[in-house]
Amino acid sequence: MRRIVTLLAVVAFVFVAGGCKKAKDATVERTGLVNFVAGEVFLIGKDGAEAKAVVGNEVKQGMKIKTVGKKSFADIYFGENAVKVLGDTIVEVQVLVTNLTTNGEESTFHVEKGQFFSKVSQKLAKDDKYTVKSQTTTAGVRGTDFLISEEEGKANVAVLDGSIEVLNNSLAGKEPIVLNDKEEVDVISGQDMVKKQLSEDRMRALAILLEIKAMREEIWNKMREQREEIRKAVEDQRQVNKEMLEKQREGDKALVEDQKRRDQEMIGNIKDETKALGDAAKDQAKSQMADAKNVDKDAAKDEAARQKDAMKPTIEKMKIDKDQFKTK
Repeated sequence: MRRIVTLLAVVAFVFVAGGCKKAKDATVERTGLVNFVAGEVFLIGKDGAEAKAVVGNEVKQGMKIKTVGKKSFADIYFGENAVKVLGDTIVEVQVLVTNLTTNGEESTFHVEKGQFFSKVSQKLAKDDKYTVKSQTTTAGVRGTDFLISEEEGKANVAVLDGSIEVLNNSLAGKEPIVLNDKEEVDVISGQDMVKKQLSEDRMRALAILLEIKAMREEIWNKMREQREEIRKAVEDQRQVNKEMLEKQREGDKALVEDQKRRDQEMIGNIKDETKALGDAAKDQAKSQMADAKNVDKDAAKDEAARQKDAMKPTIEKMKIDKDQFKTK
């Protein structure tokens, strides 16, 4: 019976635990806003439609930014972080979401060709992710200003401020190298990476080239509105998660109570069956003992009668010969 009860307890635990799977985290898409445009700059939608970029345009997940001509460029703000897309460049915005559970922001850009500068204004939070990829390299960022250039299977990553991890995509299993302030590395397919210091001339050239235009007031206002919408979405999702958790707890509690009730009923049934079997066995034993007593009593009576008969004296009747009294 102990084994049955233990098994029931295990089944109840598995059943309840099975209902406690964590739901997939919900996300909401963020948007970037074009802050400055020079030359020929285009936004390409998910459907492939191409439109000339103007200040205030939204840049969404799945879109591409294309510049035509060496002197063309665009400054785009994604929250407080800014990017600069330099001339003759194509960049895809692969991921641009906020996790409604953790409030963490995830941003992933893919440089198909050209030069792409990121200015991450502050150290990212624990749940934030900022990644820039190209055919040749992948850079994981924890708060820094850096430039990635990609051209015909060769990339260059240069860090102006902060630090990043750089991978050579062609060298599977190789550890990334870490670039710190004023360091750069050429990333060539199939070759090990060797970092080097940025020269003063290159630093000055990059500083001029990569200067980000200050955020316009109208862009800041739009960003503020978007941030408030996301904050409300996060709060709403937290409330939904809280209600779901409470509902799940109540459901789990009801399941546990129901399982306890069924266990108790089963234990009661087992006790009743065990008692009935015990009573039946007891009655059978009494009957067998009574039968045995009766058998023993009859056998003893028969044996006593036999012994009594055996003890009776045997008196043989004297036989008289009558012929001896006859007169001859």
